[in-house]
Amino acid sequence: MMFIELFKIEKKFKLFFFLLLFFFFSFSRTLFPEDIPKRIISLSPSITEILFSIGAGSQVIAVDSFSNYPPEAPSTSLSSMNPNMESIALYNPDLVILSYDIGDIVKGLNTVGISTILLPAAINFDDIISQINYLGKKTGNSYNASEVSKKMISEMTKLENLMNEKKSLKVYHEIDENYYSASSKSFIGNVYNMLNFINIADEVDTSGTGYPKLSAEYILSSNPEFIVVTTNDERYVEKLKQRPGWLEINAIKENRYLVLTPDIGSRWGPRIVDFAKEIVDVVKQDNKKTK
Repeated sequence: MMFIELFKIEKKFKLFFFLLLFFFFSFSRTLFPEDIPKRIISLSPSITEILFSIGAGSQVIAVDSFSNYPPEAPSTSLSSMNPNMESIALYNPDLVILSYDIGDIVKGLNTVGISTILLPAAINFDDIISQINYLGKKTGNSYNASEVSKKMISEMTKLENLMNEKKSLKVYHEIDENYYSASSKSFIGNVYNMLNFINIADEVDTSGTGYPKLSAEYILSSNPEFIVVTTNDERYVEKLKQRPGWLEINAIKENRYLVLTPDIGSRWGPRIVDFAKEIVDVVKQDNKKTK
């Protein structure tokens, strides 16, 4: 009888012991995750900005040559458009984050034991928020990422509410002198949509690429009321005015245009809110003039 009782006690003890071990290892993995990367390479300027905004900057050992923000980002000669596996491997990274899988670089890096994350260009504001939270989770910075996301959503909501009270304006976003623009199928165009603009590029983007090529004739006939250009050329607006017929465009006649540095106007990340704020500021200033 005593033997049976001892057997039952031993059995209960073993069960308790195994449960204790299970909870211990589960808890320890939560507190001390072994898979948090400590040597990250970013081959995307947008991703670089996101990583530093969520507090993962100390984990980043190298970024591509186009990643010029924030200033403390460890810029290198690594190319995001023509990535070289051997050059990347020399940094001994435990994670490489990219936006483009050029030349099957992802497969090549994985083959030599380097983990990768491929995050293509965001398609809209919600996608930007998703990428921020995803990178927060993957780098052990979930809380910071959540705080960044909440702030961005709050600020964008305020801008949306403000612009919804105003008349919708027809906007033309010029990416380059070949009349490439950003429709609502892109993260850039999505911002205009959120801010109550009528995007003249939408009608042309029948294939849904997000970046259709417009014609000078179409732009003139659309007669945009607001023009945004992304350039470092201080004389770009003067060049716009010299184009045949462009002095008759409402946006030019009313001086309702915005010149942005290419960085702010072409990267998905926390600074997309700065992009939206600059647009709203121009509209607000214009409204003050007309009162």
